[in-house]
Amino acid sequence: MPDYIESAQAILEDILRLLEFQDARLEAAEKDGQIEFQILTADAGRLIGRTAQTLDAVQFLLNRMLSRKYEDSPYCVVDTEQYRARRREKLLADTQEALEHVRRTGQSWRMPLLNAMDRRLVHQALKDCPDIETYSEDEEPDGRKRVVIALVDMEPAPSEEPPPADEPVADAPPA
Repeated sequence: MPDYIESAQAILEDILRLLEFQDARLEAAEKDGQIEFQILTADAGRLIGRTAQTLDAVQFLLNRMLSRKYEDSPYCVVDTEQYRARRREKLLADTQEALEHVRRTGQSWRMPLLNAMDRRLVHQALKDCPDIETYSEDEEPDGRKRVVIALVDMEPAPSEEPPPADEPVADAPPA
């Protein structure tokens, strides 16, 4: 993994230099088979961009360039000022609030437009709720969609077939 980290760090430094982040320092760590980079810069807001578009683009470029260099390169996560962790916590809190609303009112809840990583996080957070279903809808040109959280219809569908003849019917008098 050290070769990957060094190569990824060199690529990321070049990207940041081209984006004119002269003061940026990198911290790298290996976690769960991924390489996680924290970028320390005084201009973190510009690096994050509107709805994290710049940060996502830098991460995408880094992963594409690394995958061209190595056939089996690990995935790299790029972050600054713990933005992704804070965003994850906020999204999970919003998901819990939506879940409570759906259970309380019985009405579906449409989350705001989310990128694929955020949608996956919502789906994963609710996957163990047997009374809840989630699905994505309304794709925007930029690939973002909404996650809908809804109650599952818990009533079993009525059987189309009559019960087998050899089983006694509960209301039938004893023979």
